[in-house]
Order: sequence, then structure tokens, then C-alpha cells
Amino acid sequence: MTVTAHTSLFAFAPERIQAETRAETRAETRAETRAGTQAETQVDIDVAARQVVRHGREVPLTRLEFDLLVFFARHPRRVFTRDQLLRNVWGYDIAGPRTVDVHIRRLRAKLDVPVVRTIYGVGYRLADDAGVTLSADD
Repeated sequence: MTVTAHTSLFAFAPERIQAETRAETRAETRAETRAGTQAETQVDIDVAARQVVRHGREVPLTRLEFDLLVFFARHPRRVFTRDQLLRNVWGYDIAGPRTVDVHIRRLRAKLDVPVVRTIYGVGYRLADDAGVTLSADD
């Protein structure tokens, strides 16, 4: 009886090893994909020079687009409503909330990477895989 149990476990051992090998391969592939995505979306922000560089090229941004990107980079993983962004980035909340949408759309288009994520029904935040580096401002 014990011998039979060991024999049945051995019968499945190669299949189990194959399944574990496939799972490890999938995990490695996902990790490589995330690392590759992060490298592709790398955005460097030099606050003192008010300069944004992607793939070694400067990305021309307006004052508000730059300030918006820096604000998100300084507050990663925090969600902001349109009104909070108007007060903190624009310095006032008189403008319509759709002004924020327009600036974020233009920022996304200029950077050509998913840097800002929309949290539907709430607002916006820096994407988890944004790959943004922020230099210390002087």
C-alpha cells in the first residue's frame, strides 16, 4: 500500500516538474517585460533646469504641463481630484475642471508614454510603471 502511494506520486512527478518550470518561466517573462516597459517609459525631470528628457531628447513642455508632471512625481501613488490639481498646480480653482483634462491629455501626447493614470470617478495619479526620476531642485 505504501509502495503504491509512492509509485503514484512518482508517476506525476515529471508533470509537476514541467508545470513548475512553466510557472517559473512565466514569472521570469513577466519580470523582464516589466523591466523593459520601465526602461521604455523612463522620463527624467530636472526641476532646477525645468527640463524633461526622454530617450536622451528634451521634451518641450509648457509651464503648467511641467508643473503638473513635477507635482505628480513628488506625490506618487496619491490620487488627486481635478479641484485639488487646480488649487495645487494652477494656484486657483476658478478655471473649469476640464482644464485639467486638457493639460493631462497634452502631457500624455508629448511624452508618448502612460505617465499619468486616470482613476475613473475620482481623478488622476502618477502611473505605477511611469519610470519618472526627479532631480533635486536647488
